[in-house]
Amino acid sequence: MGEELALLSPQEIQDKKRALWRAWEAYVSDRRVESGLRASVLESWKRSQSLGIQPEQKKARYLHEIDDVIEWRRQSEFFLTAIPVLEHIFDQINVTKHLLTLTDAGGRIIYLQGEPSILKKAETMLFVLGADWSEPSVGTNAIGTSLYLQKPIQIFSYEHFAQAAHDWVCSAAPVTDPHTGQVLGIVDLTAPYEYAQPHTLGIAKMIAVQIQKEYTRISDNLRKHLYDEYMNARKRWPGEPILLFDSALQMLTQSPEAQATLQELQKRHSSRSILADIRETLLACPELEYTFELTDTGHEATAVALIRKNERIGFLVFLRRRSRQRRVSAPSIRPVFHTPWDTIIGSSPAMQHAIQRAKIVAATDVPVLITGESGTGKERFAQTIHEASTRHPHPFVAVNIAAIPRELIASELFGYEPGAFTGANPKGKKGKFEEAHGGTLFLDEIGDMPLELQVYLLRVLQEKKIMRLGSSNARPVDVRIIAATNHNLAERIAQGAFRLDLFYRLNVVEIALPPLRERAQDVLLLAEFFLDKFAKQYGKPAASFDPDVVRLFERYAWPGNVRELQNVVEHAVIFSTGSVISLNHLPSYLLNEAPDSDSLPLDPLEREEKKMIDYWLQKANGNVSEVARRLNRSRATIYRKIKQYGINLSKYSNID
Repeated sequence: MGEELALLSPQEIQDKKRALWRAWEAYVSDRRVESGLRASVLESWKRSQSLGIQPEQKKARYLHEIDDVIEWRRQSEFFLTAIPVLEHIFDQINVTKHLLTLTDAGGRIIYLQGEPSILKKAETMLFVLGADWSEPSVGTNAIGTSLYLQKPIQIFSYEHFAQAAHDWVCSAAPVTDPHTGQVLGIVDLTAPYEYAQPHTLGIAKMIAVQIQKEYTRISDNLRKHLYDEYMNARKRWPGEPILLFDSALQMLTQSPEAQATLQELQKRHSSRSILADIRETLLACPELEYTFELTDTGHEATAVALIRKNERIGFLVFLRRRSRQRRVSAPSIRPVFHTPWDTIIGSSPAMQHAIQRAKIVAATDVPVLITGESGTGKERFAQTIHEASTRHPHPFVAVNIAAIPRELIASELFGYEPGAFTGANPKGKKGKFEEAHGGTLFLDEIGDMPLELQVYLLRVLQEKKIMRLGSSNARPVDVRIIAATNHNLAERIAQGAFRLDLFYRLNVVEIALPPLRERAQDVLLLAEFFLDKFAKQYGKPAASFDPDVVRLFERYAWPGNVRELQNVVEHAVIFSTGSVISLNHLPSYLLNEAPDSDSLPLDPLEREEKKMIDYWLQKANGNVSEVARRLNRSRATIYRKIKQYGINLSKYSNID
């Protein structure tokens, strides 16, 4: 505890600050170490020097774009888990004059709340959302030093190596993954030094423990997901030597074949650890799938990264004996995790034709125009073309032209210099062309681009250079353009709303996506795909559709196309309680717009049942009770069947 705390009582604040000032002056002046300086602080000062931190540094070195932070927060399960805990405790923290802070695993501030006056004061040292407070950015401080030590610590006043934080006290504790032990982020409480309290570190530790407790469920799910992937691989390739690693490169399990292979290799190479060699390669694994040689063993390994929500959560490693013709009989690993094309669902001729065209064009670098109604999957096609192309390691940037205010389209696409217009970011901003450099720029709803801006887009496509607003310097850009529209561009050209020369520039290859109503045989394929996806996402047991739902899906016209079907299935899964999705789980509008039951196609058994009920209703003169007795069913069941089959009771004389 003594190494964690900077002071033991508020009464010693002034004396402690003076003593630390003398120690700091002695160290930065002539590297003299005063007695009483904590060993953890001294070691951090040495690291700060080696990292090039200057004692007179007034603020953090590094600041991330706020848009990047917001996007990261939106996708991070850790952040979404932590937020309720932080919001619940904030009111209690605020009265202590401390700022409540959470960072990611790299020390970047992703959450910051506190009294406005103290927040404003903290801005001077760049203690703001998006700022990097790791030791390489600021030197000794509670966030960065806790991150380095992976332990809680309090840093007071002149214990901070850089001047930036000499008037502050901060208490930080790491949040770790309960399974892997990896640091997920840092909880920090920061205040002006006069508000220092020894118990503040205990509060930070308590918050960290609470977040970690809440994260346990997610960590358990991640662990289960890893084992599921391992079992799928074992079933697909029985007899293959397979190892499973988590994100911390702990080996979770291995197949008997892998165990035997490793034991054999280790016997022959006892002077080194084969597992250590594998871990070292995984640590720097450059690709989602990477084959590497196990030096001097006659074997090679293929590492396949397991990805969930854009984060790498582990690896499957396949061991095999190396041959001259690499992996002649070895299974392809990629299908377990899908090729890019496997993400497009559809067996109908129209979809297969579109997929084949897309596969051909993916190998080239020509512009592509994807046409089709809203919701047909134009962006999914564009992203798949990108992922299957040589540009896949570089960004895929999507822009919906119709969603951007007319006056901002130019700045969004081409960027702007500082001060280019009122309200602009004072640092200027990259445009989407620059963001997509080396990769693919997807221009959705291109038919809605204002005519006066089309000439600028045409010039960029011709010259492969952009000019930011407010600049006179052209910047080269290397992007592939994929455009999409739900308009008939020929009609737009005839109306004078779209340039013919731009159309020819964009429409080197056109891929037309059919509406869902024209690919009826794909409806159930897609519905089952979405059912599986959302059942896993929401932890629901839903596994199949009631026959009534299937008939409704086949009959419905789907004006919103694939997007509408996806939303309908997601709605149904959310409100489902059992393993079967029934009509009452569907959105009400779908039931209201659906055709009457008697117009839905019936299967052979249903047709026979309808005939039988019709027959007995006629024999019993419409007496439902008598029909129920004859068929050994309840009255409620017979009434339900009458409604289901659209039988008109009014034609019978005796209705009970």
